[in-house]
Amino acid sequence: MRNTLLTISLFIFSISSYGQEFVNGTIITQRYDTITNVKIEKLNDAKSLLHLNYIDANGNQQKPDIASIKSYTRGDENFTRIYNNGDMVMVKQITAGKKLNLYERNYNGVTVYYVEKVFDELIKVPSSGSKYQKVLGDFLSDSPEIAQKIKSKELQDLNEIVSLYNKD
Repeated sequence: MRNTLLTISLFIFSISSYGQEFVNGTIITQRYDTITNVKIEKLNDAKSLLHLNYIDANGNQQKPDIASIKSYTRGDENFTRIYNNGDMVMVKQITAGKKLNLYERNYNGVTVYYVEKVFDELIKVPSSGSKYQKVLGDFLSDSPEIAQKIKSKELQDLNEIVSLYNKD
């Protein structure tokens, strides 16, 4: 019986340790130190905003406080800290455009989007219909055609709006 429990325990441990997936990445700390050649643990997007586990160049596993991280890339994904209403929050960058960036934050089961004019203002995109059209239309008023299409509900998909604005 004892051997059976030991075998089962070893089996579960080996599955859980092999279940972790690590991806090449780069980390930039709040002090602007760059840590390269790391393997960052692949977590779901919500956990990736709260935790960071990586294996450094020496093979040691590190678990820094997420507040000490300014941004990090994990494979093709980019997570960065933005300033929103007095708080610094970690977000996933969906689009990095010439004029407009789109960020996503999935926290406690709720997805929130942020739109940022490059080197300018950032807004939290409202989730309700009438506020969505008004706030986003006003924010992008320097592109009258896009702003009008948003306000008239002709344009509603956020990814499409960001793409069109970046083409202007």
